[in-house]
Formats: sequence, structure tokens, C-alpha cells
Amino acid sequence: MADVRPFRGIRYNPEAIGDIGLVVAPPFDVISPGARDSFYNRHPYNVIRLIMNRPKKSDSDPDQPYRRAAEFCDRWLAQRVLTREAVPSLYLYRQRYLMESEYKECTGLIARVRLEDFADGGILPHEHIMPKPLEDRKKLLEHTNMNFSLVHSLYTDPAEKLKGPILKEMEKFPIAQFQTEDGIAHDVWAVSEEPFVRKTMGFLKNRKLYIADGHHRYQTAFEHSRSVIEAGQDDGEEDPRRFLMMMIVEMENPGLSLLPVHRVVRSAGRFEVEDFTRGLENWFTVVEVQVPGGARSGQIFHLLRDIEEAGHAGKAFGVFLKEPEKFLLLSWKSNLDPQQVIEGEYSPAYKNLDVTVLHRLVIENLLGISPDRTSVESSLIFTRDPLEAAERVDSGEGFMAIFVNQTRVEEVRGVADHGDKMPQKSTYFHPKPCSGVVMNRITEW
Repeated sequence: MADVRPFRGIRYNPEAIGDIGLVVAPPFDVISPGARDSFYNRHPYNVIRLIMNRPKKSDSDPDQPYRRAAEFCDRWLAQRVLTREAVPSLYLYRQRYLMESEYKECTGLIARVRLEDFADGGILPHEHIMPKPLEDRKKLLEHTNMNFSLVHSLYTDPAEKLKGPILKEMEKFPIAQFQTEDGIAHDVWAVSEEPFVRKTMGFLKNRKLYIADGHHRYQTAFEHSRSVIEAGQDDGEEDPRRFLMMMIVEMENPGLSLLPVHRVVRSAGRFEVEDFTRGLENWFTVVEVQVPGGARSGQIFHLLRDIEEAGHAGKAFGVFLKEPEKFLLLSWKSNLDPQQVIEGEYSPAYKNLDVTVLHRLVIENLLGISPDRTSVESSLIFTRDPLEAAERVDSGEGFMAIFVNQTRVEEVRGVADHGDKMPQKSTYFHPKPCSGVVMNRITEW
């Protein structure tokens, strides 16, 4: 279960920076190359130089960007651009935002958490670990000995035992306040008072943690810790390298949003619309949706509305085909049981996921796209923006867009509890905790 500790966080010095919103960035895995350049240009001290340092033509070897990140970090600490907290603290991090005109706020607890093997069952993943991003994060950690970004995890607290103490601490004035370009307002508190720390540590000691975002950073930290132990360089159970900085969010928090990720099919071998439709009818009722004329955005909104409504009764997907132009609504046939239709030794929670049905039956079976990562990434484009999905089809970059409803948080928990892994890009948790809000030196308490 979760062994949670306060720590002396490293933060941007507002006296040196001014607007903290100019120097933070999203997690590395949602930053495109173009966005990286934008963050580089935003401020000379932006955290992008630490989490995704740009290679240079003059670099002597591929590890040079990681060494440069370490040099930036050490220099900024020496210049007091970054400063370290005087006393160990737990941090509260609130993000306030609008979602379809509805006000929401999500508060997480930032702490050091003892690393443990996923097989032990106290900290659980729901995604597969991929070699390339794992190697990238491993090199960054080895060169910097820093956690620059927060691994986002979830705990369950249906009785809201921590909610009262957290809200009480948030009545105090925050140590940092800023707004990011996406309109999200961020507030941070540092709490060092022993009663709050003791209560929080005691409560979470009996709770599992479910990783929402940051699987590769978690695995990187775990493997680094094990390598230190195996090399005989570890100082025992309290060695700080046995811990990782995480943001822990209550799973029942109404401000925690889980957004759908849509698919654009680039290619799938020989394709005939009639054959595809007949194949779909094995499992779905297929209806051609009559969308209004005019802008593509209005047509996609109309289809998404139909998918959401159909999703209340069961699994539902939308399909947009350019040639010939069709908008299809796929509704799962009520007389079919996914437990019987989906083959393999998987848990009921896994088989019942919308994205499982989509990938196993439509993408793999009908379109013939292999589930291995290389095939998926060469054949599919993933996007949270439904209009972008349609535009990629209109441009000819893909020939089909498939729209999905969102996965529910309790479904993530069910899959993780059974040790299964979701299909690629099944979840997108929102809002993302910014890199650079609080940082952690893994070699020091």
C-alpha cells in the first residue's frame, strides 16, 4: 500500500520569474516537436529545457541533451531561479477549469511515494510500458537525479475522509498561483504541519494507488532504484532513491475528467465499404446518420451527440468515411455478450471496455490491423479533437475516422485490479498536472 512522505520540494522562485505560468509545461508525452519549440521561445527558464532538451547539431553524442538538462538545473539552482523548500512538506495542487461551460476543480496531493513492483499489487498500472519512451526517461533521470514532472495517480476515498483536512488547508493563502495558456488556473499550497502530514500518511497507507498518467516515469524510477540497490549503493529502506514524486488524486473527485481519444485509420489493406458494413453488422446495428448540411464541425457535433445518446444504452461508436461520404452510428446488439464475443483469457472488466470491443473486433478483425505497437502507430492516428479527426480524413491523410465515448474512471480501476492492460490510447485524463510546479531531487531528503 502507499507509503507517502513529505519532502523538500524544489520550485521556481517567483521573485526571479514573476509569472510561473510562463515557465511550466505539460508532461513530456503530450508535447509535439512544434509545441516544444513554442515552450522554448516562451521563456528562457521554461522547464522544457529540463524535460525535453533539444538536440543540437554540435552535440558530441546522443546523451548530450540529457547532460545539458542537468547543467541547466544545477545552474538555475545556483542562481536561485529554482529554490528548495526549507522544511519537508506535502503539497496541494488545485486546477480550476471550464469543461463545456461547466466549472470544475481538481485537487491533488503531491508527495514522495515509496516505489514498489507492480506485481506487489499496491500500485497498479493500466497501460503497457514501451521501450523507447522508457529509455528516454531513464537517461534523463540518470543524468539529472531529478523528478521534474508528476506521476499522476488515483486513490479511492468514497467516505471523503481526507476531503475535510484538505479543504481546511486550502483556506490558507497559496504559495503559488498562475494561469496557463489553456485557461486553467493553478494554485499550490505547501503543508508541513504534523497533524495533517500524519493523518494523510496514515490514511493512504491503507490505500492502493492506480497510475493514471506517467507509467514510463514510474517504471524508470523503479528500475533506477533497483539498479542502485543491486550495485550496493543504497542506504537502506529510507534511501530517497526508493521514492518517487507523485500527485495523488481522489478517484471520486468530480473535477477529474476522462476524455475520449478518437482514431483516424490511415490504411488497412484492401477496403470495400460494403464488406466493412456487412462485417460490422455481425455485432452492431449500423445506421447511416443524416447530418445537416454546412460546416463539417456541425456535422461532427451532430454525430457525436448521437454517439453519446446511444452510449447510454450500450456500446456505441461513430464512423466518418470520405469516399463515399458517410456518417455511421454503430450500436452494440443487445443480444450479444462481450464476454462471449471477445476471445482470450481476459477479465470481464477488460472485455467490457468500449475500446476493447473497438480494437479487437473492428480495428483488428475487420480492418486487419495487427495489435502490435508498430502496426498500430503506422496505421492509426490518435487525437482528442474530433474535428481534427474529420479534417485528417478530408485531407486524405486517413480514409476513416472512428469516434468513441469516454472511458469511465471506475473502468480503469477494474482493469488495473485484474492485472490487464488497456488498448493503446484508451484514456486521457484531464487536467494534466504541469511539469515544473514542484520538483524533487531523488538523492536528498
